[in-house]
Amino acid sequence: MELDLTGIRIEATDAIKSFTEKKIKKLNKFFDENTVCHVTFTDKSRGKHRVDMRIEYKSRTYLAEENTDDLYTGIEALVAKIEGQLRKDKAANEKQRRTGIPAQEVAEVAEEEE
Repeated sequence: MELDLTGIRIEATDAIKSFTEKKIKKLNKFFDENTVCHVTFTDKSRGKHRVDMRIEYKSRTYLAEENTDDLYTGIEALVAKIEGQLRKDKAANEKQRRTGIPAQEVAEVAEEEE
């Protein structure tokens, strides 16, 4: 996975870059090598840093944002949020495969029958 780091009113230091790369490696097993992960760091405003992460993969976009005092804990929280979104998608895909019909289509068919 390719990593794109952007600092807004803050410089993304080598320590932040290496820490982010280390944490993002946990997500490599879910994505292709060509997938780009955009991470944006914003300087403190109102006492907190803002960290955003966006991963676009196939037809799905995974977004996470965190307002935190410490950039490192913010990065860890973002990775956990993305992992949660991936788990949710996996469960929905498995349910779709088991039933053969997406959950949205089941609801539409039920409405038409009434």
